[in-house]
Amino acid sequence: MSLKKRLIVFSTIVLSVVLIALETPPALALQKEVPYTSYTYWESDDFTAVSAKASYEPETVLTAARLGIESFSEINDVCTDTAGNIYILDGKSSRIVILNSDYTVKKIISEITGYTEKLRFENSKGIFADTDGKIYIADTEHARVIVCDKNGGYINMITLPESKLIPDEFNYRPIKIAVDSKGYIYVLSDGSYYGAILYSAKGDFLGFYGANSVEGSIMRVIQTLWEKLTSTNEKRAGQASNLPYQFTDLFVDKDDFVYTATGKIPGNNQKAQIKRLSPGGKNILDSSDIVFGDKEVATVNGEERIQNVAGVSVDSNGYIYCYDAASGKVFVYDSECYMLTAFAGAGSGDQNGTFKQITAIDILEDGKKIIVADSLKLTLTVFGETEYGAKIKTARKLTIDGDYAASKELWQEINREDRNCQLAYIGLAKAALSEKNYEEAAQYAKAGLDKELYSKAFDYNRKEFLKENFNLIMLIILSVIAAVIVLAILAKKKKLVFIKNNKLKLMLSAPVHPVYVFGEIKTKSMGSWLFGTVTITLYYVTSVLKATISGFLFRSTNTSSFNSLLVLLQTVGFVLLWTVANWAVATLTGGIGRLKEIYIVVSYSIIPMVISNIIYIVCSYALNEAEGEILTIFVFASQLYSVFMLIVGSIIIHDISFGKFLFITLLTLIGILIIVFLFILIIVFFQQAAAFAATLWRELFFR
Repeated sequence: MSLKKRLIVFSTIVLSVVLIALETPPALALQKEVPYTSYTYWESDDFTAVSAKASYEPETVLTAARLGIESFSEINDVCTDTAGNIYILDGKSSRIVILNSDYTVKKIISEITGYTEKLRFENSKGIFADTDGKIYIADTEHARVIVCDKNGGYINMITLPESKLIPDEFNYRPIKIAVDSKGYIYVLSDGSYYGAILYSAKGDFLGFYGANSVEGSIMRVIQTLWEKLTSTNEKRAGQASNLPYQFTDLFVDKDDFVYTATGKIPGNNQKAQIKRLSPGGKNILDSSDIVFGDKEVATVNGEERIQNVAGVSVDSNGYIYCYDAASGKVFVYDSECYMLTAFAGAGSGDQNGTFKQITAIDILEDGKKIIVADSLKLTLTVFGETEYGAKIKTARKLTIDGDYAASKELWQEINREDRNCQLAYIGLAKAALSEKNYEEAAQYAKAGLDKELYSKAFDYNRKEFLKENFNLIMLIILSVIAAVIVLAILAKKKKLVFIKNNKLKLMLSAPVHPVYVFGEIKTKSMGSWLFGTVTITLYYVTSVLKATISGFLFRSTNTSSFNSLLVLLQTVGFVLLWTVANWAVATLTGGIGRLKEIYIVVSYSIIPMVISNIIYIVCSYALNEAEGEILTIFVFASQLYSVFMLIVGSIIIHDISFGKFLFITLLTLIGILIIVFLFILIIVFFQQAAAFAATLWRELFFR
């Protein structure tokens, strides 16, 4: 082939590639834009939010225009059936729009036929479709539940029955419905604090089911008793009843267990908003201490909103899908209440995947898709599960089922994709434990901040270490004991003096002979403020080290909250405040202790706490989590002994009785509060003065 022909062929190929590139969008353009950051919380000593790879992405947004139907007036509820059909309730227009699994309109029901008259259901709030094709409509304003077939044909009507179990003032306003596989019907009534109303498959009333309980406390009991003793009839009439919170949603899983959502709980006790109820109505989800949703109050458009976990759905693997109406976010939890992901959000709601007001949630394809209804945007947003989301749910299910070997490879892939996934570290730690690879298990457990798993791995590692090094350890121990004995014998025979400074020797003997030492300080001025300062400094340093370098099981995993300045105030600051306040109070009340003596007594008294800090740090590397209770008791005992030394020293240097010591101590604590208050006032004064000076400077020189 000639050079000219070769150039023509090459030019043709290049031109073809360019044309193809121009006609085909780049791969990046095909990727979905997600207008929010997915995240999760690391469970440790403190919950910390971390970014996470997206488990769900917006797949499509369904509107009336897209469906080719008349505009929605409201979207009150949404549900799905096992065939993948979607039921949209537009209560204001008395309309049910039924969609196929491909999001095309299958049927629209606007009235129920076959009854003595045609039934409409304006302002209804809830809908449910069972496996037999029955549709249950919570006709709220008409105080009834209408049961019809998929074509809108009347089947049954459930109203409030006459029963002694139902209070006379009960207002029946059905808002949510769920039906189990045996046909039992659970109905939530707006304003009801008695739990769900339970009906048989035939519609017979069976009673109330699973009401929330009011959290009790000793203070609440005392308050209630006091109110009964002191309140008049007028006061009692004006007091609000301490009622439990009503359910806002419910869902029946494949095993006929009922999940409930409580919604907004006034105050700060946002816990157990989601429950799984046993046949007896008791919560068996182990969620009593779990805060579902965000751990902090949501801020939307500059407005703080209390959590409102108002809707719930559950798939066949026990994964829980819920939403917070306050923040507009969707959350996914496993059956052990670990958060897998959080996504979406509120605000203007203009972008796909964000909301103005979520009113309902349900799932398709057993959780592979999540449907979220927005009552203000009048949309249904369908979120599709990502490859990463499917992977983490599969791996987590295998771990929960105890199949650690099968989950290991998946967790390794997840860990490579997202280093912020705590569940990956926990899953790998459990897999390593099952393989008896205890060192690796400890490393993963530590990385995942799981102290329980780390303690198990630590036990095995310690046993292995002791087994392999027992002879060496015993040799070291016996050698140390022998060296101490020999040294003691030589010191006694040759009268060796290891500490020649009498004041240092006196200070070190303070924990053993506090009465003698403090007596010497008072009568012979044998105390040393310099050694006392060294002791206080050691107390601060060991307190910092205790909080930062102790064994993993015995220190806080939330290192971001550690503040060395706060520790300085709690140690050195408190000693100085006590010294000054105690001297001032004692001077006014007849105490004869001098400022230097008080300072020395306080500093010598904290020697046991310095020793306990050092022992705590060392032992924290040798004990497991359960054995750590010994360290806690030891530290507490050291603190009590320091208080005892302070009492003895104060009585001796002030020459007072124990009763007067208590009186001076009370005044000292009040004095400390006054000093702190004045110090804060001074800081505020100087801040305001500096701000005033800065403002004056700007006014004089820039205008």
